[in-house]
Amino acid sequence: MKESFIRFPITCPRCGHESLTEFRAVVVTIATVEWHSMRLYASCHKVFWDASDLELEQIGAYLGASWIGASSIA
Repeated sequence: MKESFIRFPITCPRCGHESLTEFRAVVVTIATVEWHSMRLYASCHKVFWDASDLELEQIGAYLGASWIGASSIA
């Protein structure tokens, strides 16, 4: 079975640079729905941080939009 990945934008907490990050869809789902916690990483400053409640909400919304889009293509 092929693993699904999801890409979503993150913003570096140090410089504000926006970039795309990629996680396995199952990890994003569990992190946003069950754990209510997710560790993010910005390569520009090599910094890790815990996603804020707002970031988690946005990531969850992005995951839903991506799945809806993927389902409508099939």
